[in-house]
Amino acid sequence: YEEFVYIISHDLSAPLRQIEGFADIIESNHSDSFDEKTKRHFALIHSGATQATQILTALTNYSRLNTRAQPFALMDCNEIVAQVLAELSPLIAEMGASINCVELPSIIGDSEQIKLLFACLIENALIYQLPGNKPVIFISAKDDNNFWQFSINDNGIGVPDNLTEKIFKVLRRGVSSKKYPGLGMGLAIAQKILQKHLGDISLNVDTNTGSTFTFKIAKDLPYE
Repeated sequence: YEEFVYIISHDLSAPLRQIEGFADIIESNHSDSFDEKTKRHFALIHSGATQATQILTALTNYSRLNTRAQPFALMDCNEIVAQVLAELSPLIAEMGASINCVELPSIIGDSEQIKLLFACLIENALIYQLPGNKPVIFISAKDDNNFWQFSINDNGIGVPDNLTEKIFKVLRRGVSSKKYPGLGMGLAIAQKILQKHLGDISLNVDTNTGSTFTFKIAKDLPYE
């Protein structure tokens, strides 16, 4: 599957570059004669090609989660989350968000992938909010026998009941693409990372408190 996605993404990239390139040439040479309708049509060509390129890039990155994995090692999740919050600090400040995190355990895994996992879930919690609402996010963890169980709770818009499982599939979203940015890849990536760490992820939605994503990571993983 990964090889198929990579080949398709690679082979479609060149035609998309041609579409954008020739659209640029036509606009450069003839834009003075364009009416408003034609200008809108070319804007749609550019936005469509850009979105298609973003989707192909996301699919390629998804397929590489297996081929470009790092050896498992012991890591401090407090440091991982601190790095994620530092990188998301402009968005956190823009949204006026409050993020609280209890003391997290050290776990075994691929540090880059675990960082990507936290980044996907925290960024979603920040973005999927009603207009004007200030995000309140709580990150916690507990010992669950053979697993470490983590939870990320937010006060966001939640997900419709009929989509709580579908949102973990590739390119599936629980919200309108016109209202919120994104391609529907973040949760699919999160699930794939957790599968590699012999864990899983689930979503609990409460109309009064937003959403809680809970994920588990196996304790007994081989590492260097």
